[in-house]
Amino acid sequence: MEQALNRPSTTCRAVRRAGWLLAALLAATAGSAAQAQTAPADVLVSGPAGQITRADLEIMVTDLVPAADRERFWLSRDAVARVARSLYTQRALAAEALKAGLENSPEGAAYLRMIRERALTELLMQQRVREATPDAAAQERFARSEYKAKPERFVLPDEVHVRHILLPVARDGSDDAQVKAEAHKLVDELRRGGADFATLARTRSSDRGSAQRGGDLGFFPRGKMAPEFEAASFELRKPGDISQPVKSSFGYHVIELIERKPAYTRPIDEVLPELREELLGKINNQERRRIWDQAEAAAQVDEAALQALSEQQQRRRPTR
Repeated sequence: MEQALNRPSTTCRAVRRAGWLLAALLAATAGSAAQAQTAPADVLVSGPAGQITRADLEIMVTDLVPAADRERFWLSRDAVARVARSLYTQRALAAEALKAGLENSPEGAAYLRMIRERALTELLMQQRVREATPDAAAQERFARSEYKAKPERFVLPDEVHVRHILLPVARDGSDDAQVKAEAHKLVDELRRGGADFATLARTRSSDRGSAQRGGDLGFFPRGKMAPEFEAASFELRKPGDISQPVKSSFGYHVIELIERKPAYTRPIDEVLPELREELLGKINNQERRRIWDQAEAAAQVDEAALQALSEQQQRRRPTR
């Protein structure tokens, strides 16, 4: 009965992780002289592979943790420590890879070249997006013009806040009359007997999720509940009004209105941050697509070579 924040794309996350692998490999080659200049308070993790500084961690978090999740991330000491340790571990393993000369093997050199190209592509994308992004004043002008041009976007519909008691009916409907009579008795207890709705809901309602909260379903607009239940809920006018038994596919409901919330238009100050984010997201997507398409247009694909490669790979597949 009860109805139950732009993350980076998988491709972007893969590019950034690849960039961090390359950064770890490059950092592993750095001498210890630069680290000796680091203030002790800025060192978060240290070991034979070197030091992980506050700046290292902040860059990684900014790159990998979505903006909407960063505040929660920084509040978790366990999460911060785990990422700092992971960054050190990555640097230590990258140092081992360099010591083994893996970057000089044909496979290693090709792999690192691809990673470097991916990372540089992402850096170029970020730079071009920054260049295409208007200043704060222009962003606000856009947001305000969008608000004025499409006010219907910011209208929240009227809502009701109700609680209910649900009495189920057998699938074959054999006990329908009995359950309906029981629901009428509950209405009489509530209207005339002064019974406490929340207590009855906790002990009598079969909707166990809301029953634990005294039958409370919270606020909801039209179109979210079973039609019969919704119609009866919106017909109640004053807080404390109790409905007659209402039958839906779930059984018989007894509903109490707690509060009504009329439709209203969200004020401009409330939606400005959302509209700015919407603009920035649109610019980001459009600019990245423009840059990609422009570069891709110069590509000359050898269809015959691709077909030959595909056939070769098919022949290499093991037969079952």
